Amino acid sequence: MLRKILVACDGSLQSEKALIAAIEDCMAEDSELHIVHIMNIKKFSAIDSESSYDGVESPHDISRKFLEKNRDETVNMIDRVCRGRDMIYTLHVKGGDPRHEIIDLAAETSADLIVMGSTGKGLGSRILLGSVSAYVSVHSPVSALIVK
Repeated sequence: MLRKILVACDGSLQSEKALIAAIEDCMAEDSELHIVHIMNIKKFSAIDSESSYDGVESPHDISRKFLEKNRDETVNMIDRVCRGRDMIYTLHVKGGDPRHEIIDLAAETSADLIVMGSTGKGLGSRILLGSVSAYVSVHSPVSALIVK
């Protein structure tokens, strides 16, 4: 039986589908649901700079605002999906590399299953850029359900 389920949500349609699948297909009455949103700060490290000009936001401020907007939109999506359901969940918001943060949180929460959306990337993109879902499915010590 799946007692602890960890769902990774990045605000994408695939992560919304993963959250719905976890709730509707994986949860039992006594299951614990943990939802994680990772603010991938490294995504903006190449443009990150504290410098700015009068009246112009710095790249650091722009990337911070983008991350905060994405976080807020993701939290709103989670609330919308979970609203009206007889359930309790724990929301974790972290910063860092999603691949490692998801696996680390699965260990911290003693998750039995990780549920996440597929990015829909083709093989070429996965070879060049890497895929969080592919990485987690290979390196996770627990089962991973990748939802398309």
